[in-house]
Amino acid sequence: MKTESCCLLLVLGTTLLFAGLATAQHPAARPISSKEVKCLVCKATMNEMELAVGKVDPKRKIDVGDYRLDATGDSKKKKTILFAKSEMYLTELMESVCDRMDDYAKARYKKNGRPVVLKMMTEFGMNPEMSEVDFVQEGDLNKTLKHLCLEIVEDHEESILKMFQQEDEVKDTDVRLCSEVANICNEQPIEDDYEYEGEDDRDEL
Repeated sequence: MKTESCCLLLVLGTTLLFAGLATAQHPAARPISSKEVKCLVCKATMNEMELAVGKVDPKRKIDVGDYRLDATGDSKKKKTILFAKSEMYLTELMESVCDRMDDYAKARYKKNGRPVVLKMMTEFGMNPEMSEVDFVQEGDLNKTLKHLCLEIVEDHEESILKMFQQEDEVKDTDVRLCSEVANICNEQPIEDDYEYEGEDDRDEL
């Protein structure tokens, strides 16, 4: 993972070196406000959580309970649940998810200046959207992304845990946590018939 991150930083550094003179004064390369960055990091964190949970074998289960035995030697409170919804798995995931922020960089879309924290590598290779953005050149080398992620997870650990342990399909956690619970973003609350509108030119985060 560290090797991939170093390679990504090298690629980003090279890109900025050759494109810096051409884009330094471009409006799309202007700094992103701390509030916007925190919102984007929150969304990216929850999306990474959903992605990881979605990759867990849906047939994998685990026994949970207090394991105190009754007179017959059985645990009355013991039950079987999906591994992906277990506190053990989700806690471990929350402890490691922020490491994935090393794969992201702050940028703005060239066509409209919309801010984004872009994942530079996907499971299929280099993110094709890299050609559509101007990276925001800041001295922290995007280290603040991981720090913000750690802060968000630590402050809202219980809420995140409950969202992913719900019986229904886990979805829209980025809006539920970042807007409704943490009030980091300004999106509309989730409605029962809520549907994503997809990518557009809105400036609202």
